[in-house]
Amino acid sequence: MKNTLDTFLNGLEADDNDNEPISLSKEQLIANAFEAFLRRDEEDIDTVVPDTTGVDFYFVKGFLTPDMIADFAIIEQDFLKNCRGKLQDFNKVGWYGETSYRCNEPKIALYNNIFRLMYNGALSGDDYCVELIKNLYKVYHKKEYNQLKRFSSISLTELRSLSKDSNSEDEYDVAGRLLGMCRIMGIKLDGMCSIMYGVLVKESEDWLANEDELCEYLEFENGLFEKCTEQVDEWFSKQDNETPHMDKQFKKYFETDSFVDACFNHFGYISGYTNICLENYMGLKMQMARTLAVLKTWNPDRDYTFEEVQSMTCIYSLVAGLTDVVDILNYEVGYLVGDEIDEFEYKEAMFNPTNMNVNIRSKKKEEKIRTNIAPIIKEEKIDEATYLDEISKLRKKLQEKEQENKSLREQYKSAKEAADESEVLIKKYENERDELIALREYAYKSRQEDEYASEDKLPEMKAAIAEKEIVIIGGHISWQNKMKKLFPKWLFVHPDDYKTVNSGMLEGREKVFFYTDYINHISYKKFIAIVREKKIPFGYLGRKNVDYVIAQIYEETLE
Repeated sequence: MKNTLDTFLNGLEADDNDNEPISLSKEQLIANAFEAFLRRDEEDIDTVVPDTTGVDFYFVKGFLTPDMIADFAIIEQDFLKNCRGKLQDFNKVGWYGETSYRCNEPKIALYNNIFRLMYNGALSGDDYCVELIKNLYKVYHKKEYNQLKRFSSISLTELRSLSKDSNSEDEYDVAGRLLGMCRIMGIKLDGMCSIMYGVLVKESEDWLANEDELCEYLEFENGLFEKCTEQVDEWFSKQDNETPHMDKQFKKYFETDSFVDACFNHFGYISGYTNICLENYMGLKMQMARTLAVLKTWNPDRDYTFEEVQSMTCIYSLVAGLTDVVDILNYEVGYLVGDEIDEFEYKEAMFNPTNMNVNIRSKKKEEKIRTNIAPIIKEEKIDEATYLDEISKLRKKLQEKEQENKSLREQYKSAKEAADESEVLIKKYENERDELIALREYAYKSRQEDEYASEDKLPEMKAAIAEKEIVIIGGHISWQNKMKKLFPKWLFVHPDDYKTVNSGMLEGREKVFFYTDYINHISYKKFIAIVREKKIPFGYLGRKNVDYVIAQIYEETLE
């Protein structure tokens, strides 16, 4: 190992004459080299299996080119034609975090998702996918392919040389692509290449953490939303007293909303399309309260007029509609390409494919039924008019019976629907009653002044709740990491990591807490459904202060 390390470090020294700026810095590589040196002995450096998640991340992130994007419809159709039945298996191979819809154009996020399945198929040994990836590499990365195909084995120095050869691309993307193609093309990697694997793991983690920071939910200051709601209520009350006509009360809102509709009409969409797209619309008053809260968080020193908030509410609703559409697209496309459907959705669904009874009658039988309309008695001589009259009478009776049966079926359907709806409403009331009680308690506590537990009591509280089976859903990643260090036995769920929810993850838990300021509406609906089904006690958190959260959880679980 020492000789290999010396050779590698000498190679880095030789790079000092290279004046081109590179993203794979010598410092990073040296740090990873010494880490490898301390961690492994010479005899096993060539047999160690490195963590491939960084390579996989950058392989998918850096594979699509503008030309490949232009041709992707043809590529994905051929892939789906050959592999449609294997998508669920491919989906389970790995998820690398590169398909985020939150900071990518939806089309590119979708393409990355499909390409991930192609890559996963190749990694799992599927013959079609292996040949597809090789072909795409040869066609869309022709120069790089021609360089790499000459190698039967490759060293870290050679790998770095190839990575630096492309000035127009991120070098991490190129390194990930090269290492990924080496696996697929059967090119042997020198043991020191594990250093590059380590660099890419760290860089991918940093990339995703930075993305998480950029996409952090805008949190409202404690009590701000309540103040904004009171302000909007005051405006509405004043308008009701002073202006009887709604079109005059909300002149600015309707004026802006009318222009929004004109824009939708310009692109061939129906008026009011914003409201069609909104998943969580709770009326104009609530939309204005939300808008004012965002405005006061964005620019807390400014006072906003009722007229300004009216116009801004249209913009808020447009953005909310856009993000709802993208969130739904993310989930639905996931289901189409292999994501498993949540268990509770199967239980709640009215459709059950096992109840279908498909019975295709033969053509010969159908013809026989049609010709035996009016049996003819051979002894009687029946003219054509009598025969047609008999057919007419039978058809009339048949129509009457069909109408009678249709009426009975409709009555039965209406009665069943009414019974089903009543059952659903009863169940919904029972479920939401607990939710409303928890929300009421949370809202009450949010209005109180912060009362932190004294420092001498906190260690006792921590110890008392540390062994509890607690789940916290939501919360920013940095906040979750702080809590994980204090309570390693607890389950912390970051909603972006769970497109589908396995009810087993909440099995045997004592209490679930939702962090209200960092969880989207779709994720909340999925998790609250499981919590209701499992009848797990739940509550809400909304403070960043860790000591306050500890005191609240202690109070709600033990006192």
